[in-house]
Amino acid sequence: MERRMLLAVVLSILAVMSYSAITGRGCVPPPPPAQDDAGETDPEKDGKQGAVGKGDGKAEDEGKGKGAAANKGDAAAEDAPKPPAKGADLATHPQSGTPATRATLQSEELVVEFTSQSGAIEAVRHKRAFEADQKTEFDQVLPLDPLMLMGAIDDTGLIPPAAPGGADRKNMKAGPMRLPELQWTRDEAAEAASEEADVIFTFTTPERLTYRKQWVLGKGERRYDLRLRLSVTAAGATEAPKEVAIKLLASSGHLRERSRGAFLLPNAVLFRLSDSADVSDQFPHGLIVKELETKGINRAKLRMLASKSTYFLSAYYGTGAANEPVITHFWATGEQADLRGEMEETLTAFYKERRDLDLAANADMQKRVGDGVLQLHHCWLAMNLPVGAEEPTELKFYVGPTDRQTLQGDAYDALSPVVTYPNAADFVADVLMWIYDFWRGLFGSAGLAVILMTLCVRGGMMPISVRNQLSMRKYGRKVAKLKPKVKKIQQQYANNPKKLREEQMKLYREHGVGFPTGCLMMLIQIPIFFALFSSLRVEYTIRGESFLWISDLSGPDRLVDFGRTVLNLGFFWVESINVLPLLMVGLSIMHTRNMPKPADDQQAQQMKMMKWLPIIFAVILYNYTAALAIYMVLSSAVAIVESKIVRAKDEADEAAEAVPAKT
Repeated sequence: MERRMLLAVVLSILAVMSYSAITGRGCVPPPPPAQDDAGETDPEKDGKQGAVGKGDGKAEDEGKGKGAAANKGDAAAEDAPKPPAKGADLATHPQSGTPATRATLQSEELVVEFTSQSGAIEAVRHKRAFEADQKTEFDQVLPLDPLMLMGAIDDTGLIPPAAPGGADRKNMKAGPMRLPELQWTRDEAAEAASEEADVIFTFTTPERLTYRKQWVLGKGERRYDLRLRLSVTAAGATEAPKEVAIKLLASSGHLRERSRGAFLLPNAVLFRLSDSADVSDQFPHGLIVKELETKGINRAKLRMLASKSTYFLSAYYGTGAANEPVITHFWATGEQADLRGEMEETLTAFYKERRDLDLAANADMQKRVGDGVLQLHHCWLAMNLPVGAEEPTELKFYVGPTDRQTLQGDAYDALSPVVTYPNAADFVADVLMWIYDFWRGLFGSAGLAVILMTLCVRGGMMPISVRNQLSMRKYGRKVAKLKPKVKKIQQQYANNPKKLREEQMKLYREHGVGFPTGCLMMLIQIPIFFALFSSLRVEYTIRGESFLWISDLSGPDRLVDFGRTVLNLGFFWVESINVLPLLMVGLSIMHTRNMPKPADDQQAQQMKMMKWLPIIFAVILYNYTAALAIYMVLSSAVAIVESKIVRAKDEADEAAEAVPAKT
């Protein structure tokens, strides 16, 4: 029974990982169909606004001011932000054709590059995190298009509650000139007068509304936050509105990282609401706060909206401060397939001009860019800004790693639920990671921490494992001795299944044959395996960490690197010789041979099936993290020690059982 359960688990894992590798979807659920204001599915939009954001013609019309909230006139429309009255066309604005200027802020962790194009973030580079080559500083946010920069705002058009084509890159570019297309003015005098390290941009619209952006970068180790202080004032004789509605890009240009030869999770959009400790990983297509209240959500305030890759997070997050905005709408859009080539050209030029890096000569970076434009998301916020407020509206952004210790700190409490393990019980993974953290903190080595964690876990389970294996052996011998009597009962009550079961159980009770406890060990091992499988695939502290011949514990060990793919079967590919999975196979075979001979035919058949499991595991783990492979290799080694102990004790028990028979 134990081996059958193990075989079922392994085949399930193989099926899931094969599907993930072929489709690239991983464990992230598909986006829900587009909905109208009443929450009903629109069949014309269903399937057209998915992960790649293929907006249809209807969405494009909505972006020109025909928001669903305005069209239907339901209760949600009352809270929909109203566009300001438009004066002169922005195309004739004095700042319409001026060249872009740039500014840079640096901290201990980040280099943030700003552009006057909408006064937004152009790129974010890490100082202590690197690309797959372990040499090039990691660019987390990149400028794929000047219209879709993180922190860019737009004040034109209504915000439709579902599939908002007006906030989609393709429709924005095709429409009339808007704020994201224009250059803002950098206020260096205000920067000099400020005591903070900041960058300030201003822009005055034809309606004499002046927007002001003050970007402030967090300082210190493990600080990856940016604060945007946003305000708007009115000038001139024109009657000023009390507030203006804007939409702001909370996350954009976040490309998935590249890890050579390893499985990576696809990018996902996450959001968290104020009264929930959980994070949803569905695509929030224009969810209306008021509508959410009718579904049991008490506080109408967004706490997080983010784009997440395997190891990095680009997010808006709130803390409940008084000067934070009330978000009226939030949603995510994907990218159009017909613009991917243009985006790749944009990034190729960016790396050449700004990073002095030729992508044609760097296969890893070229692959990262190619994969990245397929997994890109834009996360939008809509809010009402008060005009002439004494205090600016403050928004907080996080651009950094999904490091547990960083996100679990007080500064990023709203982001802490991001670190979850969907394929395992969180408390099991938390215990394992606590052991890992203890050894890593003591010795400063991620690889050594994985080894010591393995020895602690497997060593702690060894007494239980030995006991249960001996129980299974003893059970097998008893059943084998009773086999002739069981066969006789089966023949006698062949036409009466109920009586057959009763007599068989009676026979077992008379001879002291109880239920085997061997399955208990499997019930313990399965949650631990899944906890390690889930946690080590997203553990940031193993990314880029070397150990022995392994250059990066988050990828395969790559003892011999071919530099190219020599075999690709979709779910299984070979770019290198990874010795750890092969070593695991060898140790598993050795373990099987050291196991005591089976006591009956059923156990013998199960052992034959077990011979294939190491090969299946090797296929599953061949391109997985070396950290998990280390655990599996050491577990196999511990299992060999266990088998020797079990064999010796089992032979002694068998000899002891045979003594009464001779007398």
